[in-house]
Amino acid sequence: MNEDAQNNKADLNVGSRVDGMDEFDSYFQDIDNGNNMAGITNGDEFDNDFLDIYNLTPRQRIILNAKKMGYNLMKRFYALHLWQRALIIFLLICQIILIILFMVFHDAVLHKLLEVSNELEKKKSTQVVLLLLLFIVGFPPLIGYSFLSTSTGLLYGVSFHGWILLAVGSVCGSVASFYTFKTILHSRAEKLIHMNRRFEAFASILQENNSYLMLALLRLCPFPYSLTNGAIAAVYGVSVRNFTIANLITTPKLLVYLFIGSRIKKMAETDSTGSRLFDLLTIVVTMVLFMMTAWILYFRTKKRYMELKNQDRSDTNIPSLTSMNDPSSFEI
Repeated sequence: MNEDAQNNKADLNVGSRVDGMDEFDSYFQDIDNGNNMAGITNGDEFDNDFLDIYNLTPRQRIILNAKKMGYNLMKRFYALHLWQRALIIFLLICQIILIILFMVFHDAVLHKLLEVSNELEKKKSTQVVLLLLLFIVGFPPLIGYSFLSTSTGLLYGVSFHGWILLAVGSVCGSVASFYTFKTILHSRAEKLIHMNRRFEAFASILQENNSYLMLALLRLCPFPYSLTNGAIAAVYGVSVRNFTIANLITTPKLLVYLFIGSRIKKMAETDSTGSRLFDLLTIVVTMVLFMMTAWILYFRTKKRYMELKNQDRSDTNIPSLTSMNDPSSFEI
């Protein structure tokens, strides 16, 4: 009799695993057919309970996350206007062409880059132009901040002169953009903050803690430079003073751009393949470490905020003893 009970229990376990596998496979089949696309991209972009229920293996999580990311990108791409999609495709084609040309004519490109950088470094007007451009790109939706910052390192290297130049242009442009969107273009700032879920998450954090230290953490996170300047202006309680202090605190991170620019110039100054590969490797490692640090700061800050939010929610929703003893208070 014990043997029969064990066999029945084993059959139940096998049956439950088979049912779970069938449901899991059907879920992925629905994803392939596009039926669960809305479930992936809506709400919190994905139901995290799914991972807990099915106890996915690392391979299955990679597949699921890749499909989720692909569907999110395709949904956002097709939600754009026709001219925006055409512009994105055109820019991607141009980028591919530039990469191919650089791989074929990299010697000529590097030598020309060195020649131009040396000429610009000697001109006094270069500093004024750089300051003006750094100031302008602080206003959304302009782009080019990373390019200008790296160009500063290409011209002046990792030096106090280059750092001061980059810091003054960045801080002044950020503060001017923040003040403009806070006073004149406040409605536009509110639209910017709702463009990205990460902006909304940090906006919730800043509403509870808008100190300059929290703002400094935000400046270190991997958000678009100009869009962040305008979006933060929509958060109630963030002052110009705290925003300015936060930007001043985070100016040491600008040394990363100066270092990358100086490595690019060093690659152009040498003809040794080994030296160029070493410089290229240091650039890649620096960028990876910088991005990893930024993302870790972002996720840890967001995780801490969610923990505090859930704790506050649990404290306010604790039922009383009388309601716990009341049978009618239980839900079935």
